[in-house]
Amino acid sequence: MTVTEFLLKHVPFLAGLTDDQAHYLAKSAEQVLFNKGQTVIFMGGTIDGLHVVAQGKVSVHARVGRQTQQVAELGPGEVFGETSVVEMTTAGATVRSAEDQTLVFVIPEEAFRKLLRTDPDLQARVQSLIAERRARNAPPPKDDKPKEDKPA
Repeated sequence: MTVTEFLLKHVPFLAGLTDDQAHYLAKSAEQVLFNKGQTVIFMGGTIDGLHVVAQGKVSVHARVGRQTQQVAELGPGEVFGETSVVEMTTAGATVRSAEDQTLVFVIPEEAFRKLLRTDPDLQARVQSLIAERRARNAPPPKDDKPKEDKPA
């Protein structure tokens, strides 16, 4: 299977791309292989593009409240790094390979941004995914209700 076919058939985030759009992303993608425990992205580090898990799994570790904890495990067809690419920020999480021989396609940020500028449906999916991940990783709301004094 080619990278283009994988992007078209196995990456729901990229659903709706034309063959030409998928080919454009695929030809610019770098294929990077990781062993279990290897860090793919460091929290606070710069992001070089949209990351697509092609084989294996990665674990995502982010700050939740005051602690860093695993917030997700992503497998083939799932993406990460989109927030940093879109918002031009540093990584909000550390991502590590959870299995040996984890293959990640890294689509350079400029290629991904170029496609975003021309595809409103993809823009909407990106914004939706960013909002979903922010909501999932937000600390639980504090109970701001004053406690009632009980009569003695």
